[in-house]
Amino acid sequence: MKKLYFFVLQMMVSALAFQCQAKTDVDPLVAFLVSPPAIFTVTPQIGTPTQNNLNAVFPATEVVIKGENFGLATTVRFNEIVARIISNFGTELRTVVPDNAYSGVVTVSKSGGSCLPGLKTGTNCIGTDFFIDCYAVTNKQYGDEIEIKQGESKSITFDGIETKAFHTNVIAGGSFITVTCDSIVTLRVFDRSCQATDYILQKDPRVAIPGNSSSQFYLTAGSSTCAISI
Repeated sequence: MKKLYFFVLQMMVSALAFQCQAKTDVDPLVAFLVSPPAIFTVTPQIGTPTQNNLNAVFPATEVVIKGENFGLATTVRFNEIVARIISNFGTELRTVVPDNAYSGVVTVSKSGGSCLPGLKTGTNCIGTDFFIDCYAVTNKQYGDEIEIKQGESKSITFDGIETKAFHTNVIAGGSFITVTCDSIVTLRVFDRSCQATDYILQKDPRVAIPGNSSSQFYLTAGSSTCAISI
């Protein structure tokens, strides 16, 4: 009778041990596939799409994203724009800023994952901030950018034929770049994806700029003082 009792007890202990092991042992491959991705760093966090403007050609910025659980069939997006992946090591992605990208978020999603539009989260998706800067890639060839805020006007002196770089704050409801100058000027205005429109040898140009984003522009003028307002 004692032998039977100990045999039953041993079977119960073995069954419990098996159940505990089944609950705690997770296949590493399964965990890799189903775990959400994580982003640790994005380098650089400021970049540009390809710029192929008059007298200004710059390649798209290469971006390195480090994290974990990136998966195999991974998608990188700059907002809604899908980017080309150069390499994927599972914990490091190399990509480039795609054409038409604009400031907002960069996201990484795994196979079957989806990202909420404009947000840093979703199903099997993670994101972080990314900024488009059309001027930084030039190594500040025209000096520091001058900020002009919406509703503000600044008088800027040009010494000889000189080019200066400008940016606005985030414009509410759309506005205009208005230039009043003694000399004729050339104005280059970048859209949010760094494609430029040139207004060559203009007298007092007035150019519309969109709302809900900042704008960057260059102004080239002769020896004079120009009033620039937004």
